Amino acid sequence: MLYIGKYMRRSYSPSLKDELASLSRGSSTSLVNSEGAAAAWGISEPAATRRLAALTKRGWLRRIKRGTYEILPIEAVSSVSGSYDDPWVLASRVFEPCYIGGWSAAEHWGLTEQLFRETFVVSAASVREKRSTLAGLAFRVARVSRDRAIGDALVWRQREQVACSSRERTLVDAANNPSWVGGVRHLAEILQRYVEDPSRELDRLPEILRAFARGSGAKRLGFIAEALAEDERGKGHTNLCEISDVASRFSKSGVVRLDPALPVRGRMSTRWGLWVNTTIGRRDHS
Repeated sequence: MLYIGKYMRRSYSPSLKDELASLSRGSSTSLVNSEGAAAAWGISEPAATRRLAALTKRGWLRRIKRGTYEILPIEAVSSVSGSYDDPWVLASRVFEPCYIGGWSAAEHWGLTEQLFRETFVVSAASVREKRSTLAGLAFRVARVSRDRAIGDALVWRQREQVACSSRERTLVDAANNPSWVGGVRHLAEILQRYVEDPSRELDRLPEILRAFARGSGAKRLGFIAEALAEDERGKGHTNLCEISDVASRFSKSGVVRLDPALPVRGRMSTRWGLWVNTTIGRRDHS
């Protein structure tokens, strides 16, 4: 290898060129794992794992995590610098089965102006830590069952489509788990933006609630929509009332806290079966 400034120029043999080309053809992105490499090279997975490790040591691949590697371009900065181009693409490969949800989906759909450093991933993969950093990118991972780790929207990123939660699914997920969007108050802001968004598909909300809402999530969504509707007599008022009515159909018995992150109960909303332990909008109601 010849180093020129901070870049390195690498010479490679025709056989190595063929190996790397086979890896690239077998992947829609620059990421590859042992299973994919074995299929591309026509060898066993253990042999592929050893070969991937050897290519990494020589500087042709960069290890993202155990068993997952990035194919570096012919002219690339040293493997200790730089980061992967798109966190969504990286997440879709490293944490599969998964989809991009929570605050990252809200950002994508324009439902929030807040910027989050971490990319939010909903995954059924076996992940030890909720937070991880891969290739210089930060991720927040929420574990769910395999049948719930399926996004209901596809978004083009680079050369491939990545599963994501739709606007409606993002709302329902956040009502189930307010921490996925940064808390109940942020959920209320997202809901307000949603009802003013001309691209919303409000007619899809009942099916999303039926498929994915918990009783607690339906309670929170309905209560917040109703509280915002009391404050909003203009744009979005009708939609908020409709959301509240739809959510009430999926509300179940039992009492839950509006903000599950707060230990205090607050006061009781008998209509919704909620402990109202934080303020939504300018006022809230029973």
